[in-house]
Amino acid sequence: MRRIYLIIILILACHPYGLYAQRPGVGLTLSGGGAKGLAHIGILQAIDSAGLKIDYVTGTSMGSIVGGLYAIGYSGDSIEYMARKLDWNALFSNQPNLTDISYEERAEYNRYMVEVPFEYGKPKLTSGVISGEQLWLELASMCWPVRDVKDFSKFSIPFKCIATDVATGEIVTLEKGEIVSCMRASMAIPSVFTTVKIDGRKLVDGGVVRNFPSITAKEMGADIVIGSSVSGGLAKADELVTPIDILYQLGFYKDAEDFRKARKVTDIYIEHDLKGYGAASFGSVDSIIELGKRKGRELYPVFKHLADSLNALYPAAPPVKNRVPVVPDVEISDILIKGLVHSDEKFFRGRLNLKPGGCYTPQKIREAVVNVYGTRFYKQITYHMNPLGYGKSQLELDVEENPLTYVKVALNYNSFTNVSAILNVTQRNFVVPNSRAYVTVAISENPRLRAEFFKYLGRKRNVGFGLGAYYENNPLNYYDNFKKIQEYRNKYAAVDIHMQYMLNRVMAVGVGSRWEYIRLKPKLSPYIEVDGNTRQLNTFFYYGLSTINRKQYPTRGAQIQFEVGRVHSQNPSFVMRSTTGGELNLDSLGFRFNNYQRGLLKMNYYFPLGRKSAFNWNIYAGMTLNYNQELVNDFFIGGITDFSRNQIPFVGLYEGEMNTSRVAATQIAFQYEAFKNVFVIPRASAAYLDTKRLAPTSFDYLTGYGITLGYSSRLGPLEGTLMYCDQAKYLKAYVNLGFHF
Repeated sequence: MRRIYLIIILILACHPYGLYAQRPGVGLTLSGGGAKGLAHIGILQAIDSAGLKIDYVTGTSMGSIVGGLYAIGYSGDSIEYMARKLDWNALFSNQPNLTDISYEERAEYNRYMVEVPFEYGKPKLTSGVISGEQLWLELASMCWPVRDVKDFSKFSIPFKCIATDVATGEIVTLEKGEIVSCMRASMAIPSVFTTVKIDGRKLVDGGVVRNFPSITAKEMGADIVIGSSVSGGLAKADELVTPIDILYQLGFYKDAEDFRKARKVTDIYIEHDLKGYGAASFGSVDSIIELGKRKGRELYPVFKHLADSLNALYPAAPPVKNRVPVVPDVEISDILIKGLVHSDEKFFRGRLNLKPGGCYTPQKIREAVVNVYGTRFYKQITYHMNPLGYGKSQLELDVEENPLTYVKVALNYNSFTNVSAILNVTQRNFVVPNSRAYVTVAISENPRLRAEFFKYLGRKRNVGFGLGAYYENNPLNYYDNFKKIQEYRNKYAAVDIHMQYMLNRVMAVGVGSRWEYIRLKPKLSPYIEVDGNTRQLNTFFYYGLSTINRKQYPTRGAQIQFEVGRVHSQNPSFVMRSTTGGELNLDSLGFRFNNYQRGLLKMNYYFPLGRKSAFNWNIYAGMTLNYNQELVNDFFIGGITDFSRNQIPFVGLYEGEMNTSRVAATQIAFQYEAFKNVFVIPRASAAYLDTKRLAPTSFDYLTGYGITLGYSSRLGPLEGTLMYCDQAKYLKAYVNLGFHF
């Protein structure tokens, strides 16, 4: 601290202020460093508190984002608020947020271990490079107040950031153009983020050549340079954990000579002690910000002394803490779309649903872009405004499309279905434009198949026509007082046609009709058995909602599936055999295949209770009216994983330990992340069911408990559950490994 005070005294003594016609300029330089760059926020807050006016800002990589926002006019406190609110892990993921995916795509999204794109019939191996759509959209929202400012010297504080020309390795100083593109280019870590094309050059992270651009601040006219560095020099081998850490290390080798020069022109050099944190430590954002704030408190007296000294020599109005310009909503006079190859422009504009001549907020524009992006036809959509004067702008969108064909693979083991290899083929623009078709097959001793063709219709492309097919061949055990007395093979096949209306990106309603085939085949046993098949039609209405924040172990949001319909036109061919092998009369047993009504409701709610815990509440209900069957179309109770036809999950029972025509059930669970991606989940379930057709000793209510240990992995959830049912009165184990069908 004494050394820094000495530097200030020398600055004040050596600078011939008498020669200045105006106050000498103070420059602020913020280095790159990935997640560690968020420590700069504490320095900004200390500068704001001290009342020190900054005249120039330069930054590289994360320093370009933090510094750019400060130059636009955000205070240090505002930047901290935004940084803590963002989901940084999602921003640095190569997968879109589940919340951005359209409802019709969510069922198949992010449930496979490997996804390989195909172009023109040949596999196109993914490089793992992040397109950064989420990061780009967030930056666009933050930079909205300067959407029409193309010269960064016109910001509240003049600003420049540094990038690298990937073709020549030269330093590129970005001072004009689209601020979001420049920020994004400055932090385009090679082999992690895609390059950014500006003025015909492909640019990557400026940290490769100039990670600490204090020289740039001097070139802008700064007389006094304050530099905040989070690089910490070259990391040790045991600190290089992630690819981002390693790539930053490689970048610093070339930057080393430039840094020595930059360090010499820095008057107040701030080096942060961030040992134990790396460039990829976005899971420790709060801790890094706190360390930066601690450093800021240490430097506050220095900044205060400098501010007071300069103000004494050059009296001026105190700086405004929050300098963000207030701008009105924009009137979009025209919409220009670039980059479409396979996609239909009418489809794009319909999903965008922005009209020329309309007045829009940045939130509305972001939502419109996400509404198109969520169809998964597109890899990246970026936009900027071309000002036309008088509060009008042209909205220009640059589009990069996804490949039309994907082959996806997953593996699963489940206590119910055993081992499965799951293969999916998805094709967009199948036969006709604006469509998506897929086929998913589970290769197993209990095989399954699901296929769907979906065509977008309507002016806004929010109506869909669908054709579907489904097949499952599962074991079905029949129990008497929780004792297995009969084993069946239960084959179910269905073909459906439906129309769907998407109310928004998370909600849809629809109507359809489904042809169903059900086959029950018993194994040899000494009990009464049902053997045969039936064909039937099911005309239905459905409603769906999905707002959960992620597929594995969600912490907020809801999922609702509701279907109500009428089963009719049954064509049964069943026989019931007695224990002696003789056939029984089904009518005399009250076993009839008349038309009936049915409804099935599944609701899952997730409520966050903190950063590591969430409360989960599930509600299930199955109802039939005028139903006179057993086993064939019953609701089957039990199991942790919900993936079978007519299944009502219930902790404490295996799949199908109870079957009934009517049931209401609920489950509560507490989800706690004990370690990173390791979850402990205690559960409790209760159910009330109709037992009129069952044996008199059967229970009409059930209570069960369980505790699950789970791990979120790239293979899918790896889970083991111990569970107990008060009525069954014995402990059970249940296992699910990987993404299920």
